Amino acid sequence: MEHGTTPSRGKLAQILFLLAVACVTGCLEEKSEYTINPDFSGKATFEFTFTPSHIAQSAPPDAPEQIIKPEIERMLKESKGIDTWKDISFGLTDEGQAHFIGTAYFPDINKLSLRRPQVNEIGRAQFTKDESGRIIVELSLLADSKKSSPTETTTKLSEAELRQQVKLAKLHYNQIKPVLQVAIGRLKQDSLLHLPAKIKKVSHIKKVDDKTVRYQMQGSEVIETMDTLMADDERLKRLIREGKTSFDDAGLSLFNEVIFGGDEPIQVVTEADTRNLFDYNAEVAAARSKYDQMLEELKLSLTPPEPVKIPVSSTKRAEPGTVTVGGVQLIRYQDRDREIKPLRKFETGYTLSLIIELPEPNLTVVQGQVTKAVTDTGQNILPEKKRETSFPELSKDGGAAVFEINLSLPDKKVKAIAELSGTLGYLKSAGTKQIDLGLMDFKAGTKSQVEGFSISSAGLSWNKRNGTIGLKVGLLRGHLKSTKFYREDGTELEVSQNGISYSEDKLLDIGYMTEGPLPPRGRIVLEVIDEPTKHEISFTLTNISLTGEPL
Repeated sequence: MEHGTTPSRGKLAQILFLLAVACVTGCLEEKSEYTINPDFSGKATFEFTFTPSHIAQSAPPDAPEQIIKPEIERMLKESKGIDTWKDISFGLTDEGQAHFIGTAYFPDINKLSLRRPQVNEIGRAQFTKDESGRIIVELSLLADSKKSSPTETTTKLSEAELRQQVKLAKLHYNQIKPVLQVAIGRLKQDSLLHLPAKIKKVSHIKKVDDKTVRYQMQGSEVIETMDTLMADDERLKRLIREGKTSFDDAGLSLFNEVIFGGDEPIQVVTEADTRNLFDYNAEVAAARSKYDQMLEELKLSLTPPEPVKIPVSSTKRAEPGTVTVGGVQLIRYQDRDREIKPLRKFETGYTLSLIIELPEPNLTVVQGQVTKAVTDTGQNILPEKKRETSFPELSKDGGAAVFEINLSLPDKKVKAIAELSGTLGYLKSAGTKQIDLGLMDFKAGTKSQVEGFSISSAGLSWNKRNGTIGLKVGLLRGHLKSTKFYREDGTELEVSQNGISYSEDKLLDIGYMTEGPLPPRGRIVLEVIDEPTKHEISFTLTNISLTGEPL
């Protein structure tokens, strides 16, 4: 009687799903070309074609590629281990897909972490040297899983029980197959790797020439391979008997066996005689000298402008009972690699939403900050950074403001907050003034006669009946009261606001839509508060539960 080990229910099907995802480390379609020096510094040209998950609200008709700017900016900002970029371009394909290409320079390929669109990086190549100086490149999957994967409890299986486990594996694979087809069916990866020495040995990867290998993978082929495996009962029995049920050494062997037909690792070994393929420092210096100009031409913004500070003229203490906790959010666990994001967030932490009754109605409220946050156990939960409140919102009657504060995660022993203190800002002025931007062409890139104001976009709306115009402004948040547009002959245009963007306490861009087509020229006049002074309301809450109730 044959015996085997039993994985937890559906475990094998889950592993096959992870294997399929792990083998594709790109987006919808990725082409990449790496050039590596002996010290593991290098450069890589990446080309991605994908469906963006983050797009702008609108884009100028003459530059539709600007709609995918948020996705490109996110990729550049969140990638790590990169010294600089060069030759970046992006746009839209005829099929409506986003397209990006750019070359990144990195001092150590083992520390390179590229924020790819759509798909997290699950598999990566590890570069090492042995005692003789040979370079060894090996594709590792979920490298940390050996440390974190729990040891499974196994029991002996009879032949009949083994057949039942095979049926269960097929059942669970059939359940996840539609998800696989959607998630990876159209995924492709094609990567070239140029190495600084002659290649001595390769396994499960194509050798192109003496110093170059090529790695190719298609999601559709992975699914076909899985289909073949799930149709082979004897092979499934053997895998279950061998206990290949997790991403330990056996699991990695399973990946190579299923996808490549053998149990050797995906590996490249070079000879010890290495030579630099390019001058890293010289090329990085040249790329850096053109980097800022490249970003400006592409209209990419990776560093938000510094917030403008206004001195505080006075501070007024909030009366007892005028500050209450309206809501709370506490996240203790998340896992970005596994796409586990409670409350749709990838950050642990503790957030309170506060409601404060204002000393005067309809104040122009602005950000404040948290100054003290201590729990009943004495733990300081004041964050090291981001102590500013969110930008407040006024109630309909103008008598109250609602804002959020972010705190560090309280220890599990914490039952209450002993003291929470902070301030909320508001602006006052003697009146308003007008800023006349002067007669100007209503087209993207036009700068006004007033410094800091320009037209960022202009064109037609989606229905081709209304005009759209984006205005880049140099104002603090809360300073703008109204905006009026005039035709060249002085008659007023009917406009409505349809978008706005901020950075910290600075107002960046405002989008407008006109009733009817946008004229070629006109005048824009803004009404803003004149010579504002900043004031603060200080508040303190004591002895409240973690859910915000007074104790």
